[in-house]
Formats: sequence, C-alpha cells, structure tokens
Amino acid sequence: MKKKKLKLKKQVYTIGIIFLFLIIGIYAAKSVYKEIQYKKTTEYKLLEKGYSKDEVKLLNEKTNENIINELINTEKNDFLIKLINEKYFLNSKIDRYLNYQKEYKDVSPDKVVTIVNTNTDYDFYDYDLKTDISKDYLLITNKYYSLEEKYEPKDLVTISNKYYYGSDHKIRQIVYDNFINMWNAAYEENIYLIINSSYRTYESQKSVYDSYKDTRGTEYADEIAARPGYSEHQTGLALDIFSKENALISNFKGSTAHTWLTNNAYKYGFIERYPESKEKITGFAPEAWHWRYVGKEAATYIHNNNITFDEYYTYFIEK
Repeated sequence: MKKKKLKLKKQVYTIGIIFLFLIIGIYAAKSVYKEIQYKKTTEYKLLEKGYSKDEVKLLNEKTNENIINELINTEKNDFLIKLINEKYFLNSKIDRYLNYQKEYKDVSPDKVVTIVNTNTDYDFYDYDLKTDISKDYLLITNKYYSLEEKYEPKDLVTISNKYYYGSDHKIRQIVYDNFINMWNAAYEENIYLIINSSYRTYESQKSVYDSYKDTRGTEYADEIAARPGYSEHQTGLALDIFSKENALISNFKGSTAHTWLTNNAYKYGFIERYPESKEKITGFAPEAWHWRYVGKEAATYIHNNNITFDEYYTYFIEK
C-alpha cells in the first residue's frame, strides 16, 4: 500500500514537472514570438535608427505612413525632429516642408516652416488661391489669395472728413468704429492721425497698379502695389494712415505718430501689415503707413509674437 502511494506521488510529481516545463516553454515561446513580432514594428525599426521613444511617438503623431517608411530606410533625420518641434509646424504641410528642405538644405527648420506656411515656396502670383470671404475681418488677400473682381463689402460707410484728406473715403463699419477709438486715444496724446487711402474698388486698384507698371515696369509695380484683386484695400479692412505733422511717405516712418501706432494700434485691432524685414513673407516693401484691421485678439498676438498676418492666418485661421 505504501509502495503504491509512493509510486503515485512520484507520478504526480513527474506530471507536475512536465506541466511546469510546458508552461515555461509556452511562456518562452510567446516571449520569442512577441520579440519577433515587435522587431517588425515601426517603433523598433525607428529605435534601431537612433530615435528615442519620445521621438518615435512624435513621428507617429505628426507624420504619415509614407514618411515613416522612408525614415526606416534612411539614416536618422534630426532635421525632421527639429521641424516637428517648431512652434508653427502643421501636419498638413509636412510633405512641402520636406520637399523644400531637400532643395534648400541650408535653410533652418523655423525658416522652412515660415516659408511653406506663407506659400512663399511658390513664386508670387504663381500659386493662385481664392480668398475665403466667410472669414469676415480675418480674411486674407496677398500675392497668393485674391478676391473676385465684383467683390465689395456690404457694410461700407463714409468716413467723416475730420479724419482724412483728399477725396471721399469709405471703409467697413467695424474698421471705422475702431479707428475712431484709436484716433481719439492718439489725439489725447497730441497726435492727429489722418487717413490718406481706404477702400478701393477692383477698378481703382487696377488704375493704381497699371500707373506704376506703365511708368516703371512690372517688377517695380509688384514691389509697390498689389495687382487688382489681390489688394487689401478692396477688402475694406485697410487704411493708409499718416498724421498732420508727417503726411508723406518719406517722413512718416519713425515719426511720433508711427511710433505711437506701433505701440498702441494693436489695442484697437490694427496691425502694420507690411513691416520692415518681412518683405520675403508679405511680398511688399515696408509700408509704415499701411494698417490693417484684424480684430483685437489677432492684432495682440501678432504684435506680441512679431509675426505677419500671413503667418497668423495659415496657423490660426486657415488650418
């Protein structure tokens, strides 16, 4: 009886050992299988290329399958990581960023983002887009976005001759209201702002542009004036502003009035549309007198971050 019990115990023990090894074997096989499968993943392949886990996560969030596959088959792309970390990076434009960088390898990531976001990876007037007028006072016109020939704002109002010189002027109501508030604030500091130009029809802009083109040529005209349909003046959102003391293009830049506008106009929703050192983005020579209404929120951001409306529009409005 005791021998039978001992024999039974040995059998149970043997079965237990076999079962244990079987479990260990299954677990080991699963681990090996998992490892084999993991080595097939893009995460593993990217880690093998030298990307960190955080960078792999970033690439999966911000790029697409085609780019991931390309990265797996090339050396680590540090430029792309820097590009993705740029403040105004947009997923939708990643292919254009990379194509531009391939052609211009010495351009920094921040410049690549700015250039592509503002469409200046294309020649001016060669990439034709229609202005989205549903954006209201945040719509854009520049050397890529144009208005229809017949476009005219519905809320144009006549500007009082207290605020302008020359012929009659019109502007959109919202612009007029905020200009008056700005004018009053400047006047309290003994600055008398004067409007030189306001809303222009397609035809009047054509006349302005053609006069430059006929006398100085297309290249000069494109530096100085917008082509008809591409002018901010047709939007009814732009004003050319001078002052009684400095009423000329030649003496307005750096004047007391210009300095005041630079420091205060954003509080009333206005920005200097074509600032100095931004010509490659805006497409225009600096115009210290050209002020555009974009609303207080946008104007404050543009002022505080020293960017153009072109950059702001792509990142915050259009995307």
